[in-house]
Amino acid sequence: MKRISFIGYKLSAIGAIITIGLAFSSCSKLQNNVLAPTTYQVGFHPTGWAEVSSPNFHGIYLRQNRWDLSSCMTCHGEDLKGGTTGTSCYSCHNGPEGPLSCNTCHGSSLNPAPPADLSGDTATSAPGVGAHQIHLAGSSLSIPVSCTTCHIVPQAAGPGIHPAGTGTATVEFSSIALTPTNTPGSRFYDSTQVTVQPTPVFDPQTLKCSNTYCHGDFTGGNNYSPAWNGGSSQAACGTCHGIPPNTPIHQGQTLQTCFLCHSPMIGPDGTIQDSTQHITGKLLLYGKQLESW
Repeated sequence: MKRISFIGYKLSAIGAIITIGLAFSSCSKLQNNVLAPTTYQVGFHPTGWAEVSSPNFHGIYLRQNRWDLSSCMTCHGEDLKGGTTGTSCYSCHNGPEGPLSCNTCHGSSLNPAPPADLSGDTATSAPGVGAHQIHLAGSSLSIPVSCTTCHIVPQAAGPGIHPAGTGTATVEFSSIALTPTNTPGSRFYDSTQVTVQPTPVFDPQTLKCSNTYCHGDFTGGNNYSPAWNGGSSQAACGTCHGIPPNTPIHQGQTLQTCFLCHSPMIGPDGTIQDSTQHITGKLLLYGKQLESW
């Protein structure tokens, strides 16, 4: 009887050891799927998981895995507000959308447009940064340009929604970029000239935009193709249209005579005085903006 009890005790002990081993093994397997490949304590994130300066920072892990938050949702719940851990990601990501806010992956607290880009780059020479801010904020030459003018803006983020896995935006031009000029029926229509209907294209290899109204695909324009990450020289006066523009009515004019017809947008010294009236898709003539031209 004692021998049977002893054997039963040994079997129970062995069973307990196996159970504990399986528990640790399962937990480790889960963490290998969820966490960065570093040394960590079983059942917890690695040291420095929440520290931006740490090599174990979770943002690095997510960037390396194309911002796939599904692994986070395994423990923190589909809404990332606690799940089985009871710890909400909204504790740190305290915006309305929490971790699914646009600037979790790119941009800053000011706006969601880069910098920083998906790789953490901040220089305008980086393809993911480029001219985002100068378009979005506007400049001495132009009014602000909305994100949707140049590319599709996802309405929500999350697994299966956005990002799609390519790491690049879907470029689909709209609004000002498509403005037609020399249109039949417009006040200054010239039947001897072609109607210009822009067909914008972005080349991801050369990082250049072409055939956009914004950069000269209009009557008398240069149809310039600026490099997205080429800096301020890409929008210098004279790049989008000649000085003067190449049309019969402009022959003999100079930069200092532009204001005679296009004031108050431009001054007698040839500089832009009111950028809100420049590159709007409308023709400013004698103080009035014409919807079509």
